[in-house]
Amino acid sequence: MTNKAVGKAGQWGCMSVVVIALLGAGIWVGLLGRDMIADTPPALCGSRVLEEGQTCESYSRSTGRTTDTFGAEEAANKQDTAKDFFGWVVVAVGGTLTLAGGGLAVMAVKYRKDD
Repeated sequence: MTNKAVGKAGQWGCMSVVVIALLGAGIWVGLLGRDMIADTPPALCGSRVLEEGQTCESYSRSTGRTTDTFGAEEAANKQDTAKDFFGWVVVAVGGTLTLAGGGLAVMAVKYRKDD
């Protein structure tokens, strides 16, 4: 083996590790975001989990009066909306990592040195 061949193998070995790491991380993060979107959240009232039929009341700290009353279904919908938003953000980050890995692989093949 010549020094040129060894040099090329070293460059491709390093690039392949980076590409595989980016692709793997992107796919894993994307699947994590998909799971966030698909899961059903609990109905929360502060730190307490509401059962079906229960209501939650929020109080004003300054007056001590009730400011809002909502049921378990509405509480679950609020949690679901927030969870879905952040789930899509995580999916977008995973997609970006995957595209970066794919783009890096394409650029490495397109602009390689052919000595």
